[in-house]
Amino acid sequence: MSSIALIFDVIFSCLITLTFLYRCGNYRRQHPITTGAVFISWSFSVLFIFLLPLDISLAAYRECQSQNISTISTTTISPDNLNLSNTIEKSCPRPWSYVNPRSYEVLWRIIYWTSQCLTWFILPFMQSICQTGEFYWKGKIRFALRSNLIYYGTLLLIFGILVIYVAVNYNLSASNFKVTVIAASTTWGLFLLVLMLGYGLVEVPLNVYNHSRTSYVLSHIQFNLSKLYNEKIDIEERLESLVEDISKLCLQIKYNDSLRPCLEEIVRIIPEQYSNRVKLTMDDYEDYRATTTTNNLIDLPTEKQLIKLHGLIKKSKHIHHRVQASWVQMINQAFYLEDILNNENNSNRSFVKQSPLPRSWLRQKLFDEHPVLEWYTFCFLRPWALRFLGVGLGIISLVVIWSEMTFFSTSPVLSIFARIVNVARHHYDYFTIEIFCCLSLAYLCLCAYYTIFRMRIFNYFYLSLYHLTDENSLIFAATFLCRLTAPLSYNFLGMIHMDQVITKKTDRQETVFTTIMGRMSVIPMISRGFNFYFPMLICLLCVGTYFRFGSRCLHIFGVRQFFDDDYVSAEYVEDGKNLMKKERRNLGGIDNVTTMANTTTATQRRDRRKELEEKYGLRSTSANNKSKLPSDDLEEIISESRQLKASSSSSDEPLIMNNNNHNQRVPSNAPTALGSSRRVAPPTNIFNDI
Repeated sequence: MSSIALIFDVIFSCLITLTFLYRCGNYRRQHPITTGAVFISWSFSVLFIFLLPLDISLAAYRECQSQNISTISTTTISPDNLNLSNTIEKSCPRPWSYVNPRSYEVLWRIIYWTSQCLTWFILPFMQSICQTGEFYWKGKIRFALRSNLIYYGTLLLIFGILVIYVAVNYNLSASNFKVTVIAASTTWGLFLLVLMLGYGLVEVPLNVYNHSRTSYVLSHIQFNLSKLYNEKIDIEERLESLVEDISKLCLQIKYNDSLRPCLEEIVRIIPEQYSNRVKLTMDDYEDYRATTTTNNLIDLPTEKQLIKLHGLIKKSKHIHHRVQASWVQMINQAFYLEDILNNENNSNRSFVKQSPLPRSWLRQKLFDEHPVLEWYTFCFLRPWALRFLGVGLGIISLVVIWSEMTFFSTSPVLSIFARIVNVARHHYDYFTIEIFCCLSLAYLCLCAYYTIFRMRIFNYFYLSLYHLTDENSLIFAATFLCRLTAPLSYNFLGMIHMDQVITKKTDRQETVFTTIMGRMSVIPMISRGFNFYFPMLICLLCVGTYFRFGSRCLHIFGVRQFFDDDYVSAEYVEDGKNLMKKERRNLGGIDNVTTMANTTTATQRRDRRKELEEKYGLRSTSANNKSKLPSDDLEEIISESRQLKASSSSSDEPLIMNNNNHNQRVPSNAPTALGSSRRVAPPTNIFNDI
């Protein structure tokens, strides 16, 4: 009976991880090794939430036992007072979830050290493999080792300095060496945790409360629609230029060339909208090859240049797919929010659907025949429920901030979390301890992980819940989760005064998790310095997040952020409204009609560029944010002028690009993939100048 709680927690953690991994990733496109590593990392991070409360209740029970044993030891046990010892034993009931402490010890060792190996060694190596455009495993591994050389060298340098410091000032034994390793990892994780919580503790309740304001949420989505459509134009122009370059490669690399398999791999991953053009060019080349001589006066690309092109087309394809799918999800949400806003002042309290898109199957089942129920659900109950939930979460965030700033005070006990746990422990209410600690840890993890899911580092890292997250972003998130979970648990134990370094009471029983990690008192500078005072910065970070200092700084440097009272934001919102009107006209209430989610034409992209330049004074998203490209040196593949050698004009073999069937060029005034106008050069070799 007692092991059921532990088994249930493990199974429930795996189910939660599977749900999020299914929503974020796409197991059909991911490598099985990537899926397995991310699943282990995420599941261990979630398991901390459920396993640590059981460990805390076990520590409270063991403390009660030790106190009873000390009481019995002062009394001479005889048949006359044997009932007394039984009475003392009954005064300390066993928790319903009791499991042998050795089981927790084995489990904690597996979870902690596996997570550390994943976050510091395995996942960074896998992430480098996902980023490269190498065609073969040997090249991928070589690139991963080379790219991580500086990373691992820096880690070894910092760790070496720390070990020397401990050896000089303290006794460096085997146990102290292990604690030094754990202290270094925990300190870095605590630094990240404070930054994440400083953002999440404010944004989570604020975001929940703002969702009760339908007009605000709709304006925010319209703002994002405008940015997303600009990104869509950019990536399609980039793909147009890449496909044009690949078409030239299909004509230049012969069928018996050693680079032909690499070219075929590049052609294989071209998006479906552009693949027909490249395949036709390859077919034409087969006919052309039979009528040409074998002399080749064109400089062919090297394997290194094909690797760069392969990485760029792979990343661009994923961004293009994500942007298209995100547009469908966002426009559907915008139309439904617009319906809610229009129905809020409906006097007959009946929901009238005006969205041209069909509803989800669940809303069809619930509300198609009950428009009054739909009005009360979305126009009355939903706003008030979100307001109350937002205020409640805001109060919890204030309690967390207060406890983080006062957890070092043990007399009097100022931490609210510590007071609640102490009261439950004195009454031997282990179930209350487990539920309270589980909910508290879940909220702390929600705030910290929310920051990770909201983080977007250009197009390098982006998490989405609609099967649109690439392998690189999944591994990046798994790395952060593994680094944050153990420091978060250590910090929570400090808030509830279950750490002897904080309480300074050696008779207080500690958790099995603390015994596995070891006491940080080996390095006083960390245990009584950094770990004590750095969490206090959460208060300053929360104040900065509430007043949006970070967003305002990004806004000043040209990274567009949504503000209620900003002129540029209002322009973007107005542009989003116009895009919604165009999409509504395109849909027209008829299924299977061309929408703005499909690939745009060159004329549409040129008109969009002109509109941005004339109305908003903007050139393009890619022009303003060139760092969105996965690699800066890959821009040369698209943007450089590429000329044939002068000697090629005297060749007996006709120039490939002089064939009219393969010389379809864009107009000289058409925008390029980087958003700037340039005159297209005559038929050229794309890698001649690189």
